[in-house]
This record gives sequence, structure tokens and C-alpha cells, in this order.
Amino acid sequence: MPSTVYKKQSPNTKLTLFLGTRELIVDNGESSPVDGVVLIDPSYVKERKVYALVILTFRYGREDEEVMGLKFYTEAVLDFKQIYPPPEPIDHNDLSPLQQNLLRRLGNNAYPLTMEVSSQAPASVRLQPARAYSGSPLGVCYDLKVFVGERLDDRSYKRSSIRMSLRCLHYTPTQNFNPLTHPTASVRKTFAFSPGRLDIEVKLDREIYQHGDTLRIHVTLNNNSIKTVQKIKLYVIQHVLVCMFTNGHFKNLVGNAETDKKHPIPAGASISRDFAIKLMSFLKYPVALAVESGLQEDSPILASTTTTGGPKEKNPYGVVVSYEVKVKIVLGCIDRSIVVRLPFKILKPRPLDDQARNGYEATQKTVSIDVVEADPMIAEQIAKLASLRS
Repeated sequence: MPSTVYKKQSPNTKLTLFLGTRELIVDNGESSPVDGVVLIDPSYVKERKVYALVILTFRYGREDEEVMGLKFYTEAVLDFKQIYPPPEPIDHNDLSPLQQNLLRRLGNNAYPLTMEVSSQAPASVRLQPARAYSGSPLGVCYDLKVFVGERLDDRSYKRSSIRMSLRCLHYTPTQNFNPLTHPTASVRKTFAFSPGRLDIEVKLDREIYQHGDTLRIHVTLNNNSIKTVQKIKLYVIQHVLVCMFTNGHFKNLVGNAETDKKHPIPAGASISRDFAIKLMSFLKYPVALAVESGLQEDSPILASTTTTGGPKEKNPYGVVVSYEVKVKIVLGCIDRSIVVRLPFKILKPRPLDDQARNGYEATQKTVSIDVVEADPMIAEQIAKLASLRS
């Protein structure tokens, strides 16, 4: 089976990084490592050392508003390793098949690299501001940095360092959700100065959706009162919470639908109707819209739902995203509208197995590798290495 290897070189061509995947996967409370190989020029490194860091960058403010040394971002080092010289003898049995094949192919100046992050690391989320912005992306992003230095805290120079962007993905445990569940909410409204009641039921076709799916909402209303329902309005709302701030909560309208005002629901009538809303439209976001943090600038899609165990587990460097359907029953100008809320989730499709998640077929026999330049600023050059045989 072919496998893709991401390659990036330092500006002075003395360091070359090969990675099998650029995704940090957190699944069932466990995180998968990012493995690869670093090719080193010993004549340039000499007595110095080569280090690797996984850096989390959380930017919570616009770069064009940073004045007088004020910075609107914070960084945290989640993992660090000494690559060269190896602090311990290399055990090839602990390496992945991809690393073993690359080491055989690249020779004695190649050294394995395995980086991990905690399962509490927040998912990659990008905040798209409402006003036009062209600076560094807002939100949570990850980078793998490889550099040459005398010690770990030594200053790194751009010409002798590599910085490759990564992405942290969270997969929700499947046992937490039943795919056959239809979320339902019902409200019975009575009136103080008039007889009868309103019975409202809202139902979704499923609990978990994928990006680009159509949200199908079934609304049943029995008007057993003397009131007239003027209109039924539906809103799909994205809630965003920036955990670092106490008042860092804002909401965005990402979909809507409504009934025709010319056809009200009079007293004694009933209605049962299906509404379809596609989860790809961004209607109104006064502050910022939470979208998926991609490795390249593609068309934005809505961010996945953040799955946290509780308020105490919220990472201060993270962004919590949730979704809900808001159904508003509009009565006359005197009576207050009736609101029904129903939460749902947008999650990524789970990988088929661990081999597909790691980005390559874990076979000890033959691995065919395509090397792709990881930096989009470099010309798109794809160099194919020959099949590697064990």
C-alpha cells in the first residue's frame, strides 16, 4: 500500500524532516504519536545538538492590534526530545515500520523522531473574525520545530531550523452516543388568562452529523388554545467559548428556516412539518466563527463539537464549540414567544482502523513511499522514492 511522507528542509539544507503524519489524534483518552526521521549533516552540526519541540500556540487577539510590545498569543511546549546525538541507543524494535524503512533508505545520518502530546491537549480550532483579517490565524494551532543548538533553551536561527504545522484531532468514544437516537424535546404551554394549551414537539433525525450534512428537523405543533401562531422560526446556533476569558462566550447563526407568515396556525389547528438546513452556510457571526483548523488554506468548514468531561476539564488554552437548534413559536404582539432548544453534535468521521489513522499501511514487507513537500510556499514537487524492501 502506498504511503505519504511529508518532507521539509531547513533553509540551509542541513536538516531534513520526514513525517508519516501531521495529525495528533486523541481517541478514547489516548493520544497517538507523530513519528518520522530527521536527516542531519554532521559536518554542520559538529559538537552541537539537534532538538525537536511540539509547540501549542493559542492566539486570542488580532495581530494587527498588537502595539507597544503587547502580544495577544501564548505558547506552550507540550513535548521535547533530543534527536542528535541520541541520549540512548536506538532500539529498532520500538520504531514504526515507516521509520525503519526510512532509516535504511537515508543511511547513517538519519535519526528517528517520535513526538507525543497529552490527551488533554485541546483540539485545533481556528477563529475566523467578522472583520477582514490577514494576520496570523486566531485560535489553537500546533507546530513541530526542529533546530540546532548548544542546549534546549538555546536561541534557534531560522536558517538552521524547521517548523512544520500539525493538527490535533479529537475523536469521541463511540460508546457515548447511540447512532439510532433521535433527540427530541417537547413543551406544553398553558396561558394564565385564556383556556387551552399549545403542545410542541421538536425532533432531529439523528444526534451526530458530519461536516456538510443536512440537518433535518421535524416540528409538530397542536394548537389547542384560542391563540393564533403567527410563525415558526428555526435557528441553528454555534456557541463558542474561549476558556481563557470569563466573558469569552459568543454565539453565531449558521442556519435558519421559517414558515410563511401568510399561513398562520389558527386556534384548533395542527401542523407537522420537516425543515432541512445545510450545515455549510455562515449567516451571522458578530465576533468570530469557529472553523476547522486545516493544514492548508482551504474553504472553511464549521468546527467540530468539543467533547469535554465537564467544566473542570476545560483547558485554558482551548476553545469549546457546541451547537443547538432553537425553535421559536411566534404568537401575537402581546404574548411572549415560546422557545424550544435541542442540542446536537458535529463530529469527524472516525478512521476505519489504527493503520488508516496513522496514514500508512503497517507492513514489514514492502512500503512504497511518496514524499510530499509539506510547506505550501514551496513549489509543489512530489518525489517518489523507490519501494523499500525489508
